[in-house]
Amino acid sequence: MTEEFSGVAATAAALMEQAHHGDPAAADRLAETLPSLTAAAESGHLDAQNVLGGILLEWMDDPSGAAAWFRKTADRGSAAGKRSLGHLYANGLGVPKDLAEAERLFGEAAAEGDAHARFGLAQLWWGKADPQAVAGLLRSAAEGGVVDAHVVLGDLLAAMDQDAEALRSYLTAAESGHDGAMYVVARWYRDGTAGRADSVEALKWFLRMIRVGNADGLHEAIDVARRVSDEEIRRAGELAGCRAEAEAMAGTVRKYR
Repeated sequence: MTEEFSGVAATAAALMEQAHHGDPAAADRLAETLPSLTAAAESGHLDAQNVLGGILLEWMDDPSGAAAWFRKTADRGSAAGKRSLGHLYANGLGVPKDLAEAERLFGEAAAEGDAHARFGLAQLWWGKADPQAVAGLLRSAAEGGVVDAHVVLGDLLAAMDQDAEALRSYLTAAESGHDGAMYVVARWYRDGTAGRADSVEALKWFLRMIRVGNADGLHEAIDVARRVSDEEIRRAGELAGCRAEAEAMAGTVRKYR
């Protein structure tokens, strides 16, 4: 039975991730899985309890219900449960906002190696603790797979005038598909913020933003394209995997040169 419950929890977690990325079929299947997942959680299966808490928080708009499950798993020593409950306390979701309690929970989970807890703790410490300590937490979280930690680390390093390292951090997030990081990288290459300006690299990242559905940098991309040659636009398109978009942009800006 434990193996069966583990399978249900793993399936539900995978479906939740797919649904989060916009798969409507996964969302439907997740709803079908919910009774089995609830049964597993009520039987005391730790992973099922954590996954059910996540579904209640992210998909069913029930932070109070999520808090109840996360508290159960946190009390049983689950780092994921502690980190998740800490998130609720940090934001006042389903529980009264309590930053001290959030810090305690994040700290315990971080000490057990939870990357997301280290990211949460770094955000609580921002502007209060030694910036190097915050940077250390963010680096650890980033190494643990938290893509947003690369972005926040880039922000911190930029504030510390360490632009070259900040750009590397933003680039790692951009290469992982983070469109906000793509925007920062594109503008930094355009402006030469961390060194020599590179219009082709700037345009590449503006085009990648467009490819992932974020058109916030479209006007800036056109402005860059107006100042470079058609060949440079095509080169940026090749690097971005957006040849058709680059060719269309070249045609658009050609008459404005």
